[in-house]
Amino acid sequence: MVCGSLKNRCRLLKAGLCSCLLSISVLLVIIFCLFPKISQAQFPRNQLYIYTDINYYPNYVLDGVPRNVHLLDIYKPEACQSCPVIMYIHGGSWVFGDKGDLSYKAKAFTTHGYIYVSINYRLSPDYRFPVHAYDVARAFSWLKNNISDYGGNPEQIYLLGHSAGGHLAALIALDERYLEAFGLIPADIAGVIGLDSAAYHLPSLFAAEPENQYLFYWAFGDNPKDWAIASPINYVREGKIIPPFLLLVAGDRRISETNNEYFYQQLLSVDNKVTLLSFPEKDHVSIDYELGKEDDLTFKAIINWLEKLENN
Repeated sequence: MVCGSLKNRCRLLKAGLCSCLLSISVLLVIIFCLFPKISQAQFPRNQLYIYTDINYYPNYVLDGVPRNVHLLDIYKPEACQSCPVIMYIHGGSWVFGDKGDLSYKAKAFTTHGYIYVSINYRLSPDYRFPVHAYDVARAFSWLKNNISDYGGNPEQIYLLGHSAGGHLAALIALDERYLEAFGLIPADIAGVIGLDSAAYHLPSLFAAEPENQYLFYWAFGDNPKDWAIASPINYVREGKIIPPFLLLVAGDRRISETNNEYFYQQLLSVDNKVTLLSFPEKDHVSIDYELGKEDDLTFKAIINWLEKLENN
């Protein structure tokens, strides 16, 4: 009975998320009808070229796997040549989310001369850690090898992740095994931007939010040893080459403030380039959804950080 109720709750939550994405889904259906091979062709729109549903894991075939699991979308400014790249990893407790929930991000980043890429990855409870991290690493590998064909600079790929996505971005940047599977190293990542992720140390997050424990168990199981293995903070060590980090924190979750401060101090202790910024006027949802909205201070902070990195 318990399992059944949890599955029903998951379906209801997924249904709610799908309704939020309805308008985007309708737009994509129209595009697919008009341009059946859009994933292989350019679609100009408002001085952008949009490439949708590119399969970054083309050899992965398994009955029952949704077709959108290993897809990514690319948003390219019209006159882009060797542009820096933002790879966005959505949140959703490793259980929910979709690359199409863009809000203001794609337009904002492309307006500033960045190629914006949004990815999907396998979700729990159908799949359990570490598949999420390997999918993110595989998507990064695909970009590293192919983004120059779209006008991007493979030496300037930044990871931007919200919540669970921030955890996955930090994990592949700190635990070498994920990128090593694709012949890459963490130094291949130009920088990591974490949007209000409290998951840099999973045991403390699980303890602070028992109401979400079933979601955490779906993603990581109930063995604390596995939570430690999946915690990015445990891979911060002296002598490692670590990409620069920008940690952005909203004001509505004490555990996010605590874990970001702890993560920041650990990165600082090994002389890593790390910046921690707080936005108390934001909450866990708005810091992501409003990113890139006109006069959004969080987006301005990201652009300032990126420009300083690129000018050094």
